[in-house]
Amino acid sequence: MSGNQWGPPPGQQYPPPPHWQQGPAYGGPPPTAPPLRCLNKAWPALVTKAGGRFRSPKVQVFSGTISTPCGIYSDTGPPFYCGSTETIYMNLSEDIGNYNRYPEAYQKVWARMWMLHQFAHEYGHHVQNMTGILAANARMRYDAPTQAAELEGSRRLELQASCFGDIFIGSNKRTYPVTGQALFQWKWLILHWTDYNNDHGDGVNHQYWAGRGFTSRNPNVCNTFAASAAKVQ
Repeated sequence: MSGNQWGPPPGQQYPPPPHWQQGPAYGGPPPTAPPLRCLNKAWPALVTKAGGRFRSPKVQVFSGTISTPCGIYSDTGPPFYCGSTETIYMNLSEDIGNYNRYPEAYQKVWARMWMLHQFAHEYGHHVQNMTGILAANARMRYDAPTQAAELEGSRRLELQASCFGDIFIGSNKRTYPVTGQALFQWKWLILHWTDYNNDHGDGVNHQYWAGRGFTSRNPNVCNTFAASAAKVQ
C-alpha cells in the first residue's frame, strides 16, 4: 500500500508537458497500460540477476469495496498489492477524484504524477514478491518481538517499494517526461506523504528513499533493510 497524499501545491505556472495534456479525461480506467508495459521491460533482467523469476503482475481497478484473497478493501483507502495473486489493485475512485477535484492544469499534473507514483510503488511490491523480499519481510515481522519492531519492518518494506518505483520514474524522466511541472509536482508529493499508522515511513524519509531511486536508477541504493532505524522512521 501507499501513504496518504495532501492536495497539490500552487506550483510554478508553466504548462504541463504535452503527454499530460493529451491524456484521457478520466471517463474510463486510469492509464496503467503504458507504464505497465514499460515496467515489464525494465525489470526482468534485474529480477533474474537477483535470483527471481520474472512475471508480469495483473492489474485491477476498483471502486467501492473489493474482496480479494488478501482481504476486503474500500476505495476510501489507498491502492494495494496482493502477493498471493500477484495483482496490483488501483483505486479508481481516488484517481478520478484527484483528477476532477482541481480545475487548474498544474493540479491535474499533480493528480497524474500521484497516480504514476502509486502505480510504480505497487509494482515495487511486485518486484519484492518476485525476489523473495516480501516473504522474508513477512517472516521477519511475524517474529518481531514487539509491535514497534513489526512496524519498523513494515516501514522498511514500504520505503523500499517507493525506492524501486522511483527508479522507474527517474529512468524515464526524459521520455515520459518527468520535467517541468511534472517534476515539480513529483518532488512535492514524495515529501508530503502522511503516515497515519506509522507503518510506511514519514515524509522526510520517504523523500530520501524515493529520491535515491529517482537519482541513481539503481536498485542497489534501495536496501532499506541495511539502513539505520533513523532512516526508516
